[in-house]
Amino acid sequence: MRLVMRQVSLLTGQLTRHHRGMVPEYSVALCTEPLVAALLGGRPALPFEDNRWLLTAHAEEQNLFATLWAGPWPQRAPILTLGVALRAREGQGLWDRLHDTPLPLQTDPVRPPRTPWIADRLEPAAMDHAHTLTWTTGFSRALAWTWFDFTRHQNDPDM
Repeated sequence: MRLVMRQVSLLTGQLTRHHRGMVPEYSVALCTEPLVAALLGGRPALPFEDNRWLLTAHAEEQNLFATLWAGPWPQRAPILTLGVALRAREGQGLWDRLHDTPLPLQTDPVRPPRTPWIADRLEPAAMDHAHTLTWTTGFSRALAWTWFDFTRHQNDPDM
């Protein structure tokens, strides 16, 4: 049986499901170094589109909270905020944090999807970079599976 991740857009309420095989390995590989750098407190540039997209992230237990920014850093603007919940007991706190916004969200603020899930919240500045709408969903999927792989192996003594 394959693990299925649920992905929800907080702005539309649309829920999709996908499994690891639906995310190309090169996409996960592309996300690995920036995710590690962001978790260590950096603001790495993603290695495409002239490095104009920056990532910040931090772990909350088995959850990931990340923001994609349009750079450079001094003039940054948030484009996408996302959360990845791998365990239900920590998922509610992440869900609450993602709903702490004045944006008109279309999801139930007290009932997150069944874990594991990804929640995407497009930020208002995304409209200034409309072409990002073609790849942000795929990016958040790749980042989520990168996080899943990372947490699955973090206790592996060979890692």
